Amino acid sequence: MVLPVLALTPGDPCGVGPEVAMRFLAELPTGGRRPVLFGDRRILERAGRSLNVEASWVTVSTPEDLAGVGPSDVGLWEVLWPGDRLPPLGQVDAEAGAYALRCLETVAPLLSARHLPGVVTGPISKEAIQLTVPDFIGHTEFFARVGRTSRYGMLLVVEPLRALHVTAHVAFRDVPACLTVERIRETIALAHESLAALGEPDGAIAVCGLNPHAGEAGHFGREEIDLIAPAIEAERRRGLNVHGPLPPDTVFYRALAGEFQVIVCMYHDQGHIPLKMHGFDRGVNVTVGLPFVRTSVDHGTAFELAGTGTASHRSLQAAWDLAQRLLDSREPLALRP
Repeated sequence: MVLPVLALTPGDPCGVGPEVAMRFLAELPTGGRRPVLFGDRRILERAGRSLNVEASWVTVSTPEDLAGVGPSDVGLWEVLWPGDRLPPLGQVDAEAGAYALRCLETVAPLLSARHLPGVVTGPISKEAIQLTVPDFIGHTEFFARVGRTSRYGMLLVVEPLRALHVTAHVAFRDVPACLTVERIRETIALAHESLAALGEPDGAIAVCGLNPHAGEAGHFGREEIDLIAPAIEAERRRGLNVHGPLPPDTVFYRALAGEFQVIVCMYHDQGHIPLKMHGFDRGVNVTVGLPFVRTSVDHGTAFELAGTGTASHRSLQAAWDLAQRLLDSREPLALRP
């Protein structure tokens, strides 16, 4: 039987993540999948005080306990903050970064063992984590390792726009060297699978060019001719509804008008800038290609807002709703109670 729970990690305790989580919980209706938070109750209660909200918890500490989270409960899997002094608000802190990573590492084996069907993540500070783990890249790469897959991608969703990235957390100067026909084909295939998971298996996929005007017949670069067009043609022969290479400066307008249901972007900002402009406070980041569901807020720690009680929880609500939608579309998982 599928357990009606979903993990929630509040993120860096020095940022707005705990406040956003508490505001989300305060408005969570009864029914649906229930959140199991991974964090320290003292940190969450401090965040609640800044909002004048409270939450009650069902404490869980073993996979067997998850079955005891009822249809109106909120579970708390406590990951204790070391010491009595809570993390400082509003700053990059090495101990807070290490703690945020420890919360993720606590969730990881439960996902791997299929005790949990998925996780919704709050914002972390990569800078803070890298003070103790210099090779940490980000949530996406962390969960790809948990899922033991090299075939994954970053899907950004601000409905009705969706963007999947061929390259994500790499320096812009390194993007052209990272592009291959195989990598672009794989991203197009992941885009198709993402549409299927969203209940739109016949949706149209647009593929951006790398260069201005999609290279303009080779005048601004040959990536479109040598790499992107061959990848599109190969996936089209497989039956996918894919179009391009298309100029990046017009494709998002066309998608917003309903012509395309997902856009394959060549690099991080090519997709993130237009989607965040379209709806910054309701963006959702999805790691596709995993054996479990992972969605996330698409905003940062907002250290400058921490403790003010003014941070919006709309992105977390959207991430939670999309995680449930993705889980509902999957075949029932044989989760272990």
